[in-house]
Amino acid sequence: MTLMFKLIWRDLRANPGRMAVSVFAILVSVSLIVWMMGSYDTLVREFDNDAEAYMGNYDLCLVPESPKGPLPPGQYPQFRDPELPARLAASPLVETVNAACQVPRLQIGCGNERGSFDEQTRDRMGIPPQSPILVGNHAVECPYELKEGIWPDMDSSSAMEGVLGSGSAKYFSAGVGTVMNVRVGTHVYDVKIVGIVKQAKATPGVIMGPGGMSGPAFSSLFVPVKVCEKIMGQPFVPNLIYVQLKEGVDKKEFTENFRQELAQASAAVADTDSIIRRLSSDRSVRSQKDSAEMSVWLVLFSCIFIIFTTLSIGVSERARRLALMRALGLGRMQIALLIAGEGIFLCIPALLGGLAAGFFLVYLLEEGSASVPVLTWSTVLTAAVCAVGGALLASIIPAWRASRQSPLEAAVPSSGFIGKVSRVPVWSVVAGLACVCLQPVALLLPGLEVETRKWIFFWLGYPGLVAGALFLAPTFVRVTEWAGAWITGFLLHVPHSFLKMQLSRNLSRSVGTAVSMSVGLSLFVGVQTWGYSMLVPFSPDTSTPGTLVSFLHTEFKSADVPELMARPSLRNSRMYPIYVDEPDIAPAQMKTPGFSGMRNRSIVLAGIPVAEMAGGSHPLFNPVFVSGNPQEAYAMLESTRSLLIPDTFARTVGLKVGDDLMLVNPSSREIRSGNEPSAGIRGRGRGAAVRGEPWKVAGIVSFPGWHWLTKTSGMRVRRGGFVAALAIADERWLKEEYAHQGFQFIWGDTAPGISNVELQNDLGEYALMKVREQENGGEGAKPLVKALTRESLGGSVTSRGDDVIFTMSKLPIIMMVIAVLAVLNTVLASVQSRRREFGLMRAVGVPGGMVMRMLWAETLMVSLCSVVMSLVLGVLGAWCSIQILEYGYHFGVVTPPVTMPWAHLACAVLLVLALSSLACLLPAWRMKHASVTDLLSIREG
Repeated sequence: MTLMFKLIWRDLRANPGRMAVSVFAILVSVSLIVWMMGSYDTLVREFDNDAEAYMGNYDLCLVPESPKGPLPPGQYPQFRDPELPARLAASPLVETVNAACQVPRLQIGCGNERGSFDEQTRDRMGIPPQSPILVGNHAVECPYELKEGIWPDMDSSSAMEGVLGSGSAKYFSAGVGTVMNVRVGTHVYDVKIVGIVKQAKATPGVIMGPGGMSGPAFSSLFVPVKVCEKIMGQPFVPNLIYVQLKEGVDKKEFTENFRQELAQASAAVADTDSIIRRLSSDRSVRSQKDSAEMSVWLVLFSCIFIIFTTLSIGVSERARRLALMRALGLGRMQIALLIAGEGIFLCIPALLGGLAAGFFLVYLLEEGSASVPVLTWSTVLTAAVCAVGGALLASIIPAWRASRQSPLEAAVPSSGFIGKVSRVPVWSVVAGLACVCLQPVALLLPGLEVETRKWIFFWLGYPGLVAGALFLAPTFVRVTEWAGAWITGFLLHVPHSFLKMQLSRNLSRSVGTAVSMSVGLSLFVGVQTWGYSMLVPFSPDTSTPGTLVSFLHTEFKSADVPELMARPSLRNSRMYPIYVDEPDIAPAQMKTPGFSGMRNRSIVLAGIPVAEMAGGSHPLFNPVFVSGNPQEAYAMLESTRSLLIPDTFARTVGLKVGDDLMLVNPSSREIRSGNEPSAGIRGRGRGAAVRGEPWKVAGIVSFPGWHWLTKTSGMRVRRGGFVAALAIADERWLKEEYAHQGFQFIWGDTAPGISNVELQNDLGEYALMKVREQENGGEGAKPLVKALTRESLGGSVTSRGDDVIFTMSKLPIIMMVIAVLAVLNTVLASVQSRRREFGLMRAVGVPGGMVMRMLWAETLMVSLCSVVMSLVLGVLGAWCSIQILEYGYHFGVVTPPVTMPWAHLACAVLLVLALSSLACLLPAWRMKHASVTDLLSIREG
């Protein structure tokens, strides 16, 4: 064993540069694992701290259960028993009770650049993305950790002052003395900040209900009860009850004693345990966990191919020496152990360094963490498995090649390593194509059950894509070499004969390097292509009206239309009221083929005045018809109960023009938000409504942007979640069939020169005036007005899409940078193994600059191979990931065409080529300036 260690150490010392590059590449890869997993572990460890900060001094929080039906405008879930806080306070189990009223959907900002209302209206109802939630409460003493200032007497104070959460204070650059602006309709109330309390880092709502109502907010602006009443224009009605139990009282004991009262009051209990469970299942936490798991697989691949390339180079260079060892008595197993040992020796220092570097990254980047980051055993073991396991897996093929060296080869003189041209076996191409085709087959093969199709796609398709890439990598190398030799030779003025066999003479080295580089690049291509393709259905075009105005907390009658359209902001405009509802697709139809794969069971149905908006020489509503005749379709909309549906929805569920879409009539089952209760529709019973009523498909249209339009405008009036489609009908049918007596939306084109701010302020004044008329001069629920334009909608889609896609692309970009070290390793190996060859070329008159350009050309050919392979596999993976959405994943029915973000992909390709060129610069420069004597004097030791 001592002899084996000496041999391993001698071989590694013979190429210190290559060994250092390999160790550093593995070190960086391992540090990536430690960083990603360590950040996730730190987040999980902070759940306890966040839950405690979230609850403050309280043990429990009671929240109203979400009602089954929608609520009237301006109302949120409430407790059925208004005396519940008093009864809880009288209990011997309870120390204190704080009844609070949480008011979502308010614009809260401040006068600095971060709090500008006009610049931060990207949310569904115009709420700034970091806007805190207004919370009126009775707490006399501060129940949270007070970081700065004071906590006023919330029960009796009437001063316009409040206490802000630390996270919002940091975002708005606010402190004690800052004046926060609370906008309700056209009113802006100034609230002076007198205190800052510790805010949980990112605690989500515990229980989600309709209209954005949730459990206690993680970002709050706490105000006294009287201030809350003044801002809202309504009496204080609690929708949160904080409970502090007496010492020694168990939460379960409290819950058992008040089980009946809580059920009667429709109250749900939230405590620190439920918050931690909610945190663990939160989307952002799951996303970080998924990123950590992805980094493990990417780093494993990176380690395998970096070590594989290094060991393969070593075996090729030392073929004669290994044969001599066989001749001197070393067995095949000993030779194989020698190669595997070299891989282990490479990964051990890299593992230790990666653990240290990763821990430093976590410590440095997790600023503000309540707990000091530590390395957990799971992180250490995962990193060790990736490094050591990658080394062992990477050693298999090189060790097998080394052990096959015949002792007779020791007698063959060596004049430097010049490998033989390797051919690509046919079985490798066939196996690669078969593996790559698994996902397309799962998508396109007719007759498969949905669950079977999904199982094949995910459990066989994705591993098959990876395996297919490995099998096809030699083919990509040979094809790219054939084309790339001409291209790079022409660009760098290198004779084609010098380049046409450079990659295939060292096929294993070229394949390993190309695969290492393509790991990050192919994932980047896939993420970018999938992401920007998914944005297409969310981006509006000019076929629909340019402005949609939403009114929250109020509605208008048909008689109000002339007065509304006479407002200054609507003069000379072409705006029309539309009637919106969100009916369910009938349960029976949801069980039929096509519908059964969807997870979204409701649609948004918009009733427009078809004659006014779709008629004339310059129609406002002029979508592209994919199927059906426009004139016939519009006539059908006016004369029969029919609708237009988006092509994405039609393609998914298999509907054609003339088919029936069965919709459950909401007006015969419950009250719609914003309308008067219906006493029932004549001729329609409850059973008929559940079975659904047929709506004829009058036409199938291209309707890009409908997802984002319905999401940001509040058109999802019932569920608030994902919907299957936005369908267009004539307003007559929503009035007659769905008993709509008022409208909350107007749609059309405004007059030139009218800005969103002017439109919102003007219509907000009118809406407030109408509310006061309805309340006989009282304030009532103050309306909110949101104006969405085509430009603002498109900008919002692009902005959010860019943010999400860039976040998803960070890890692939890091892997692309790490892959440059693999290129450097390959160049060093090429220089080392071809010194005598280059010396002979220099001796017969080839200039040093030509030698330098040859190395550069070889590097570019390997890079081009990785680029081609990444583009093919990345686009294929993106296309498959888009098509599988037809079967109920994510957005349900979004199956857009593949859209290539060429500018981003070009930047990535240029980055790869530039970094690769930079990696080969120093070795090529040294080879150019090396003397012919030194090059020819190198012999294999």
